[in-house]
Amino acid sequence: MKRRLNIVGPQIRRLRCARGWSQNTLAIKLQIAGMEFATQQKVAKIESREVWVSDDDLLFISRVLGVDVKDLYPPKILSARRLYDAIAEAKASRHGCLVAASAVYTGLGVGGANFLSMLAGV
Repeated sequence: MKRRLNIVGPQIRRLRCARGWSQNTLAIKLQIAGMEFATQQKVAKIESREVWVSDDDLLFISRVLGVDVKDLYPPKILSARRLYDAIAEAKASRHGCLVAASAVYTGLGVGGANFLSMLAGV
């Protein structure tokens, strides 16, 4: 099992895609903002959770994406009563909190369960 090193990658990907930006476009915007070592490869590794994301990188990313730093974290993390457990679940899941949250939510029905099992296999 591959070790996931950050929990913000899926949110960063979602926010980037919502703007219609490629990973390269985000990297260029990060370089212009002052994040010297931003490359398409680094963005890809952040989004796939293969690298740690430093606090200064989080600040650059949030500024370029035009969101608050807290918006880079999965909503489940921000509302968790037991933060340690929520972070551990997010790190264990390939998609951050998405699949872990689905285990808690039982109202998905058969269609939702099929979708989530398909998503987990991606």
